[in-house]
Amino acid sequence: MTIEEKTFTELYQKDLDAGKSVRIDISGVGMEPLLKDGKDYVIVTPLKKSDILELEDDNLQISVIKHEKHSDKGRSTNHTRSEGRMTLRRRDIVLFRHEQTGTIKLHRIVHVWGTLLLMRGDGCYCPFERATVSDVIGVVISGTCLGGHPFKAYSHRWSLLSRFWTLTYRARLWSLRIYRLTTKPLRKKRRPSHSASA
Repeated sequence: MTIEEKTFTELYQKDLDAGKSVRIDISGVGMEPLLKDGKDYVIVTPLKKSDILELEDDNLQISVIKHEKHSDKGRSTNHTRSEGRMTLRRRDIVLFRHEQTGTIKLHRIVHVWGTLLLMRGDGCYCPFERATVSDVIGVVISGTCLGGHPFKAYSHRWSLLSRFWTLTYRARLWSLRIYRLTTKPLRKKRRPSHSASA
């Protein structure tokens, strides 16, 4: 999902700079199928300059402590951080500034390499977007998904959905490629011939 710089400045930047969370309605198909165009929204909170960040959304209270790694069922998962910022985790959805295009994007962190983040929209089958921790403006903490169902970013259900969607990326990509290869000849056959009439 992409937000033009002008729109971001007018609607969201003031509140984020003041440390307030903002609601962003989902537009476009870049984050589908979990976040649907025109049906879902997310709550984005700015990254605070503190070692422990207290987030509150309705009855949600989360303490996020800086760690380099954490154990995920015996598997080590990398975190990243820069001085004075909260931890960002793989599979977090973040709002970040894309330097090359000058736009603001809402993508999911797919890989973490030190302070380098590789990100992609859930509905995209394209190369990674590259950014650093300092490019990140805010992180999604809650909202609605799948057409209006509430979620909290640190809930077990949302974690399972996020994990499933990222782990099946390669299978979905190859399925799409095979589908395109098998249907391409059929599409060519169905095209009407434009023979000149006598």
